[in-house]
Amino acid sequence: MKKLLKVLSLTALVLSLCACSGKTDENKTELELVTSLDQAILALSTGKCDAIALDGTTAENYVKQSDGKFALSGVNFDLSIYGDFEGNVAAAKKGETSLMKAVNEVIDFAMEKGYYQLWTAMAMVQSGTEDEDALKIVGDTPVYNNAVIDDNYLYLLDTSDLEKPTLDLSDASGVLADVLAKGYLLIATSPDYPPNEFITEEGVIYGNEMMLAKYVADCLGVDLKIETMDFNAVLTAVDTGKVDMSFSGFGWKADRAEAFELSVGYTGDDDVTYHTLIVPADKADQYQSLSDFLGKHIVAQASSLQQMYVEDQILALEGE
Repeated sequence: MKKLLKVLSLTALVLSLCACSGKTDENKTELELVTSLDQAILALSTGKCDAIALDGTTAENYVKQSDGKFALSGVNFDLSIYGDFEGNVAAAKKGETSLMKAVNEVIDFAMEKGYYQLWTAMAMVQSGTEDEDALKIVGDTPVYNNAVIDDNYLYLLDTSDLEKPTLDLSDASGVLADVLAKGYLLIATSPDYPPNEFITEEGVIYGNEMMLAKYVADCLGVDLKIETMDFNAVLTAVDTGKVDMSFSGFGWKADRAEAFELSVGYTGDDDVTYHTLIVPADKADQYQSLSDFLGKHIVAQASSLQQMYVEDQILALEGE
């Protein structure tokens, strides 16, 4: 009986503290992690969540395709607190510096020549996420990627007319040496992130990062092979050696930099990168700041930058 009274007293104390702080389970912010963005969109469409955290480009794409059902919240995450790492990065297993050195040389060359910007515009048109700038870039540039679709992903990019950097592969080691020996580069990606990587209506893998991967393979003088999987499995595949490296819409994160070799950043346009939340269009006026998302049900892709942003900049507010 004494034990029961003690438990009841503790319970009453906890409830009292919650009441004083204004926090209960009912108004606690919920972050739900999903493996694919399709799951997130379904949750928002069916009213099972209040918001989805996304990068700006993807957010704009989903709002555009929602026929007025979704809207940009107008509230963006503060990226300045994470340092200056613009664009996406490719990832390789920690210690594979030989491979990443070669990849970085190719990325720098592709950015300098404007190739990646063109591939981004082409992927935007292919995925239906194009804007006026993308249409102009594609319209002003001869199309050179009409190769026949086959198992070697040649349809992604015909680099025969493209300049390539001169790579010194004489001292290749580790995974790079294995790639050169076996004659192909095996990458992992989660194809649910247009225009970076996605599945077309014809059922083939496409995207500007996939074209970049094809260009990297061509510059190494090998074929490209692509393994598709859920986003939260991609880095595991890299770490366990199931694949040689990954191109999958990764942004720079400190924990990723500690655990993997990350490439230099690459971006397909000159716009400032931003990350935000999308909400039902009829509720968009409810959100003026990140604090307005407290007590809401938010969905983000597992292991994504947006997961980190929600944890750091929304969930952290509950302790203030």
